[in-house]
Amino acid sequence: FIGWPIILFLMAERLRNLGKFTFADIASYRLDQNRIRTFAAVGSLTVVCFYLIVQMVGAGQLIQLLFGLEYNYAVVVVGLLMMVYVTFGGMTATTWVQIIKACLLLGGASFMSFMVLWKYGFSPEAMFADAVRVKTGIASAAPDATPEAAAAAGQSIMGPGTFIKDPISAISFGMALMFGTAGLPHILMRFFTVPNAKEARKSVFWATTWIGYFYILTFIIGFGAIVLVSANPEFKDAAGGLLGGNNMAAVHLAKAVGGNVFLGFISAVAFATILAVVAGLALAGASAISHDIYSRVIMKGKANEATELRVSKFATIGLGVVAVLLGMAFEKMNIAFMVALAFGVAASANFPVLILSMYW
Repeated sequence: FIGWPIILFLMAERLRNLGKFTFADIASYRLDQNRIRTFAAVGSLTVVCFYLIVQMVGAGQLIQLLFGLEYNYAVVVVGLLMMVYVTFGGMTATTWVQIIKACLLLGGASFMSFMVLWKYGFSPEAMFADAVRVKTGIASAAPDATPEAAAAAGQSIMGPGTFIKDPISAISFGMALMFGTAGLPHILMRFFTVPNAKEARKSVFWATTWIGYFYILTFIIGFGAIVLVSANPEFKDAAGGLLGGNNMAAVHLAKAVGGNVFLGFISAVAFATILAVVAGLALAGASAISHDIYSRVIMKGKANEATELRVSKFATIGLGVVAVLLGMAFEKMNIAFMVALAFGVAASANFPVLILSMYW
């Protein structure tokens, strides 16, 4: 979230006023065209690939859970939908699906959080206490668990997470999330589509507002999943694990608070969200290939618009195939780690070049 004020105050107006088309256009404005474009395109494609893994794994697990398809088939279905959608719909279709899914996602998350808090009389303290109780009960059921260890495990959910082990890693991870947001290619390309700098600032302001609101809801949804999903055998498989994996906790929570109707709604919203992000990533990757590598580096700026568009569509299909293969290869991967990796590359490779190109 903290990355969005950086975009708002330091980048939005300048990005729009530069009148460029891609991240590489900005980076190569005063530098060696071929080298910096190649570097920028490779950096963009690396971030796109890492982020595609996250979306494809999430989409595959969601479809597998809802329709009973095998994971690999589910990933193929998502990849095909993405290729068709981006190839024929382009930026306009991608923009509309992102607008619609944002409204539905905010509404669905708000209702889910409302229902969780309503169960506890809108008392966060009661919700936290129940979450600690549930977590302690789960820990005490483990073999050789002592009451002291179970109590410590229960209280641990009220402390810092275990994803980051030491202060240096925490600082590094925070910087990656903060500066990486400002270096994600599918976010940067949005500034090149607004009519003027004022609209660029306005769009980032509203994005920051609603993203901040959504992040407030996520901790309610997380604790709601602990108390309503983790201890409910309806959502467990034969081995005691969560159906569909831990990434599906919010989907199960939707059923717990709103039944099958709300489960269907949240599943549709989740799928639309994945499709929107995948489409945005595919557009950013295809632009890097067609505009930066093909048109500017290979053809030295002599390619016509029709040829560039045709290359972009072929690049979209190629990225779709790569996304499917990566989704299959990383089925068991923790998607939180892959998100951090994508942000880390964007923060260390894209953001410094971008900010120096605008201010130095």
